[in-house]
This record gives sequence, structure tokens and C-alpha cells, in this order.
Amino acid sequence: MKKLIPVLLILAVFTACGRKDSGGSQSAEGTAAGAALTIAMHEDIQSLDPGQAWDFTTNQVAGQIAEGLVGLDSNDAIVPVLAKSWTQTDDLTYVYDVRDDILFSDGSKLTMDDVLFSFERSRDPEGGTYFADFFADVESFTVDGWQFIIKLATPSAVFKYVPATGAGWIISKAYFEKQGGNFGTASGGVVGTGPFMYQSWTSGQEVVLKKNPNYWDKEKLAANIFDTVVYKAIPDDTTRVIALQNGDVDFSINLPLDMLDQLSSAASLNYYSFETYHVDSLGFNTQRPPFDDVNARRAVALALDIPRMHSVTVKDAGIAGDILPFGPGLYGADKAKWEDYVKNSPYNSYNLDEAKRLLAASRYPGGFSCDLVIGEASVTGDWALFIQESLKALNISVEIRKMTGEEQDLRQNGQVFDGNGKRDYDMLIGGWEADYPDLNGNIDILLKSSQAGENGYNHAAYARPGVDALIDQQRTTLDPVKRFEVQKELMDIVVNDVPYIYLTYPSRQYVLSKKYVSPAVTASWLWSLPLQDIRRAN
Repeated sequence: MKKLIPVLLILAVFTACGRKDSGGSQSAEGTAAGAALTIAMHEDIQSLDPGQAWDFTTNQVAGQIAEGLVGLDSNDAIVPVLAKSWTQTDDLTYVYDVRDDILFSDGSKLTMDDVLFSFERSRDPEGGTYFADFFADVESFTVDGWQFIIKLATPSAVFKYVPATGAGWIISKAYFEKQGGNFGTASGGVVGTGPFMYQSWTSGQEVVLKKNPNYWDKEKLAANIFDTVVYKAIPDDTTRVIALQNGDVDFSINLPLDMLDQLSSAASLNYYSFETYHVDSLGFNTQRPPFDDVNARRAVALALDIPRMHSVTVKDAGIAGDILPFGPGLYGADKAKWEDYVKNSPYNSYNLDEAKRLLAASRYPGGFSCDLVIGEASVTGDWALFIQESLKALNISVEIRKMTGEEQDLRQNGQVFDGNGKRDYDMLIGGWEADYPDLNGNIDILLKSSQAGENGYNHAAYARPGVDALIDQQRTTLDPVKRFEVQKELMDIVVNDVPYIYLTYPSRQYVLSKKYVSPAVTASWLWSLPLQDIRRAN
């Protein structure tokens, strides 16, 4: 999932929110009219196309319009949605029994052509979606009546999650073909099967959705209290927080870390926090000096007191980073094993004397100068200053290069290079969050050599012989005991190489007006944010 310290990005210009009564009103017949839920986001969406829903705002909108054959519940279990049931019949075959009574929001009937089309489009590198890589292990899609069958070319321990992400969201083939290049734009819109449907998008300002009267789950449709959902783009942190405190906005899951105390104590808001799959990291550019020298990287790692930095910046909004590119939210059934692994690592504690020894063993015993790219978020500025000050003890001079979130993203995503074709920075603070509840979702992006070059999110540009093969091996190993052993072998190499320093495994916070009662929101919120399950408080 494309992420750049996502809870903190500040990118655009605020358009004022008008106060409204979102608690519902009485119609002439005396029945309560549906409420309007207003949501504050830190930036505008990128598209209405579910195939391009790969960021912290676009997902919030597209996930209300489109659904998949399956989804993830509050316990990260895979549950039927547009499918009545699903089964894995052998190591390579997944069978989905699709419901035959689904209507799209425009009243047209969902057919198996729509299902096949949606999956083929997601799988196609030229299909206009971000999800082609999710289907690397797929051999074929087959339709048999109302059954949809996915056949893999090789076993996968994680593919079962793919149809529960945006990669499996179903759209109307007919509507897509009718709109052509206009699909997913403000004028073209999108048609799906979700609880809400598209009404309007004013770029840079707001997106408006309406309740879908053709929603297939009639019980949930009847219980849905919202006729309208309005997403407001409010890039300025202070303005967004004031709008929440004043009641101009009902809900936000895009909150600034340095203002959480104000929100958690607001009389009009309920405040929630949950564990995520996210990691924020300091990536070393391993492809050019000085950080092509492993001893220079090791020295920096041991010179930074990450727990102390975390305690004064992130505080209780997450867990201090350690040696792994994934936090406790992704330990899964191997929680005790990974905790022991971290505890016993020689690289898991601040040690300035050892840092000096390692630097003396590097090609730069007297120290060096380097730069550090960060985005606009205030917390990354705090981290950068901490790093800059800490490395003075090694005679390392750090130039902080602060830039817009978009400019930082271009560098993290391997789109800006120096004259030698290398990524144009020495260090970069960036973030990543797994798309599903498995550590493969982080390591396959942050450590794969295919992600080290252009358009890749391996912002350490890390490419080590044997690492790719181990990543693939752990993904295709189905026995959990054997899989952990492969993952441990992989981590032994990566921890020794120190391509990254992991700064925090952040939790995510959201607030909701006390007029309402929140459903469970979990680490899978990007694909499953159940707005239709919000209820009135009284």
C-alpha cells in the first residue's frame, strides 16, 4: 500500500466546511430522514476508479462504492461478500460461489462477465490498475456457471488475501466500456455494488456519495442511517482538527500525531486507536557512497537511540521500531518466535562505542557528509533533527532536505535519479503498510530487488543475492513451521545488512462524533471501513 507517513501528510489548500445537522430530521410523514456523515481527509482522492485505490484517501471512497467476492472481518478472517462461500480445494485452486441476486447501483444485474472482467483488468499490467503484481502467481481464471475459479501456477501462502483487497473489487464491465477513458473521473464516475454510490467530486474540495438503494444486503441497507456521505479535503492539520472539535466534521481517520491530545480530550468526540501493519523507516541508499558501505550503515544504526526518539515524538501512538521490517501487527501465529528473535539480536540496542568502532572499520573512519530527504509532516522533521544531532557524535554531518509530500513520494518511489542513474538521496524517511495481514506484504516491497529501481518502493535500493529467492520461497511455502524457518534465514541476512532503520510501528487513530457509535475498525480498514454499520448513540 502506497504510504508516506500517511497519518501526517499535508499537501493542498482547505475549502471551508459548512456546519450542518447530521443527526437526521423529520419528514412530513414523521419518519426520520437519513443523516449526512461528513468525513475529513488530509488530501483529495486520486481517482474514483477502484483499480487506482491505493492510498489513504482514495481507498476510503472507492471502498464504499465497490466490493469484492470476499472481504476481511474485524478479526482479519476472510469472509464472503459478493460470493456466498469460498473454498481452497487444493494448494493451487480457489473456488468462489458468486451470488446470483446482486445489482449494481445503476440497477443492472451483476454477471459473471463483470467478475471475470474485473479480475482480468486487475491482473493486466496495462489494465490501468495498481494491482497487477498481486496476481504474479496466477495461472488462470475460469467461470463455471456462478462459480469463479482461480488457478495458481505455484502455491502461495498469501494469495488467499488478494481477492479481499482492492485487487478483487468488482465493477460494471458495461459501465466501464461505456465511459472509456472517462471512467473514474469526476464526470465519468464509477458503478459498483457497495452500500454507497457516486454522486459528485469537486476536485480539491469534496466527494459526495449517496446511499445505494439497490444494495444487495437488505438488512444492512435498512439499518444504514446515512443517506449521504461527504468527504472533505482539509489538508491543513489545524483546520481539520478545529472542524472536528466544532462538529463541522463527524469522522476522520487522517489525524496529525502532534494534535492527538487535543482530539482525545475533545468533549464532542470519541477517540479510538488500533494496531496497524505499517512501518516508518529510515532507508539508506545502498547503491551509492557512503551507504554502500555496510559498516557505515551499521554505525548509524547503533548511534541512534530509537526508543528515546520514539518516546519524545510518537509517544504512545505506536511502538518503537526495532530490527524487523514489520511490527507486532504482522507477527501472526509466530508472535513468540519473532519476539525472541528481536530480543536476542545484537543490533537491537543503542551502543555508541560500538558505532564508533564500526565507523572506524568503514571506508569513512573520520566521518562524512550526507543528506536526508523528508516530507512535510512535522513528526518526520522531529525525527530528522534527532538523527542529525545524534550523528554528530560520529562526525557525520546530515543535511536535511525537506520537500513536499509529492516530491518525497517521487523519490521513495524511484522516480528521481542522479547523474549515475542512482536514487538521488543518501537517506530517506518513508513508510509502507502491508495490504493484508501477512508480513510478506512488507518484505516483498521493501526488500525485493525488483522494487529497488524505477517505480519501486524499496527506498533503500537494497539488492542482495539470495534475498529475492528467500522472499519467494517463504511466500510459496505453505507449511507454517517451515515458512518461519525460511523467514528467519531471510531476516538473518537483512538484519546483518541494515538497509533500513525502522523508526516506528505506528498505531492509527480515528475520531467519531459522540452522536454516533462506531463499529469495529481494524488494521484492514483500507479495504474494510464499515461506514454503513455506524449507528446513532441514542
